[in-house]
Amino acid sequence: MTASTSSTPEPATQPARPGAYPDGRTPLADAVLAVARRDIATFHALPLSHGRSIRDSHMRETYEALFGVAQLAADVSYSGTMLDSFFRPRGPLREAQRLAARSFGADATFFLSAGTSTANRVALTALTQPGSRVLADRSCHQSVHFALNSLGVQVAYAPMQRCCDGCPRTYADLPRLLEMFRAAAAEGRPFDTVVLSAVSYDGVRYDLPTVLAELAAVHPTVSVLVDEAWGAAHRFHPRLRPLTALHAVETLRAADPRLAMNVAVTHSAHKSMSALRQGSYLHLIGDGEAQERTAQALFQHHTTSPSWPVLASLDLARLQAETEGESLLGRSLGLARTLRVELATDPRLSAYRPLGPDGHLTDAAQLVSDDPTRVLVDISALGITAADFRRMLFDEYALYVARESGDAVLFHIHIGVDEATLLRLLDALRTIQRTYRSASAALATGTSEHFIIAYPPGIPITVPGEKLCERTLSQIDTLRSSGCEIYTLRNPTVSARELAVQAAATGSVPVTADHLTVESLTGENLRGEGLAAEQLGTERLSTQQLAGAAAAVSAAGTTAATVTAAATAVSTS
Repeated sequence: MTASTSSTPEPATQPARPGAYPDGRTPLADAVLAVARRDIATFHALPLSHGRSIRDSHMRETYEALFGVAQLAADVSYSGTMLDSFFRPRGPLREAQRLAARSFGADATFFLSAGTSTANRVALTALTQPGSRVLADRSCHQSVHFALNSLGVQVAYAPMQRCCDGCPRTYADLPRLLEMFRAAAAEGRPFDTVVLSAVSYDGVRYDLPTVLAELAAVHPTVSVLVDEAWGAAHRFHPRLRPLTALHAVETLRAADPRLAMNVAVTHSAHKSMSALRQGSYLHLIGDGEAQERTAQALFQHHTTSPSWPVLASLDLARLQAETEGESLLGRSLGLARTLRVELATDPRLSAYRPLGPDGHLTDAAQLVSDDPTRVLVDISALGITAADFRRMLFDEYALYVARESGDAVLFHIHIGVDEATLLRLLDALRTIQRTYRSASAALATGTSEHFIIAYPPGIPITVPGEKLCERTLSQIDTLRSSGCEIYTLRNPTVSARELAVQAAATGSVPVTADHLTVESLTGENLRGEGLAAEQLGTERLSTQQLAGAAAAVSAAGTTAATVTAAATAVSTS
């Protein structure tokens, strides 16, 4: 056994039994709070601690507005017996880690304040040796790939597969991964370590009980890293718990107490629990030697200046998950279900198509299923890009969505989303549909009832009465994807049939995008100054409104005059 250079966390007395937790203590958070409340002056580092270096600064107000007085007081730089040693914990950090291990069902748990990218690197350093053979899930986070590339191991990647034509998600081909694992063992060259990304960004969950059982049956001493960055909270709800890695190992141990496999599980606590950003848990199932190797790897890779507020938040998040997690996750599951139902049944939301639990991942043989707290929504019917949609939600409605995949965006209904937040989202989605669905409807083949104008330069691609053909629509798509603004303005009093008759009588021909010169492209969409966007489709427009829209879509006098003339014609017809 390797000589100890850093203290291994005290093992949990027994695996956690969700719903039967100890005394509600948060030893590390309490200790950090205690030193934050003292007026301690430091001759070491961190001049900003307690706000001392900014007390007489003209920037004090900004600091305190951004970070808060409490955060400045809690961000301390004490170590050893003054608070606790990060690498050799003997006090409140060790106790907090022991409570977390018991809660999650691990033999040992390490707290990190440098994110799960670091946790993955620490785990792989502990679980592998130079020259060892590693079978990795190709869909793993970049941190896994970078670590494997630098550890001197032999890596084989299991391929990824796409969900289906109607859903853009990708994930590991788990049947193929298990086939590769069995084949290597049969050849006498088994893989020493397997790496899985078990809860994906896009809401795909792996059937870990089946996968881990198969790995243990084929090669009992295999080591496994399970990156569950997006699923830390899943442990604390009975519907979500069965597919988690630590629960799966508990089940295997119950069937065979001699289970020899070492399993490391990494959790980005801030992604699904009430922890500060970069707070990460590294859980370990394994013997004392594996735990010591993990402690040494932590010493090698983690910053020597850990954030005590981040570490304390891991302690608090654990207790909240124990005592409130089931109810909070129950609310999240209910709100996610409500969002899907509203999107599927409300005609005011008909432009949105939910992907996922409506039947895309139902083949049990693929060993994957949907994360029910994620709602992936196709927005292509709006006629705008997912990037523009995300920007609009953020700028105009103060709603942030991080993930886009093709024409889809992902809504994560985490424990911080409540009923009021969901209502805000639904209201925003309805408003956006009113705005853009009517504009998108203008871009259909046949005789157009609309002015369709690309800006710049502001020359109509079509005017009412002209034919919209597939070639013209393709050219419009090219302009839009290049960042050009596409405006549509409907002639509200003249039908398409009347316009077609007028076009035949005057001999007018379609104007194509060949006549346009694309200059400075900006990438916004479909709004006219002085003209409510939802009015573009159905309401009668005044001469003043049409003239205002014309002024907004172009600075070119000829185009503005064309639209204004059309407005005059409409108002007198």
